[in-house]
Parts: sequence; structure tokens; C-alpha cells
Amino acid sequence: MAKKEKKISKKTNEGGKQFLEVNNFLKIIADENRLRILVLLENGAMNVTDIHNKLNLPQNLTSHHISKLKSLELLTEKREGTFRHYSVNTKNLKEYTRLFKELMKI
Repeated sequence: MAKKEKKISKKTNEGGKQFLEVNNFLKIIADENRLRILVLLENGAMNVTDIHNKLNLPQNLTSHHISKLKSLELLTEKREGTFRHYSVNTKNLKEYTRLFKELMKI
């Protein structure tokens, strides 16, 4: 069964829903390590071991940050054998960025 895609609000008049979505997005990317993971994955997909080696983070902490980024569907996951390769979900990242700009009237 396919995973249901998370719906990101596109309207500003939904009772603060857009504000909450932007707030959650900013909380997630405010962490330096999560931001470093996003920037690293802009260069291409990697597995947890590659990410933790490149960023010199413990593997369990790397997995924790990946989980947080996946919670807002900022990362996509592709399984290859026993490995999971992660990449940036540019569609959702752009949508959260657009919502932030719209909210701030930038």
C-alpha cells in the first residue's frame, strides 16, 4: 500500500494552519545538524553511514535528525537492498519556503 502524501496547506485563511506549518518547518530546520544534512543531500542521495561520516556525527544522532526531516517529508527515502538512501524532497522544501515567504509577505 502506498504511503499517503502529506498535504501542505496552500491558503492563508485556514485558521492559522499555514502559520503552524511554517512554524513546524522552521523548528525542524533551525537545528544546525538538520540544516547541514539538507545542504549535504542537495548534492545527491546518501545513506545514514555516508551522512554520519561526512558530517562527523554519531550514527544514532544522524538517524534521529533524518527522522525529524522525514516527519515533514523534507526527505525522500529509496531502499536498495539493506540500505536506505535519502535525498531532499525539493517539491516540499520549495512549498514550505513559498509558504514562509507568503506568510512574511516577502
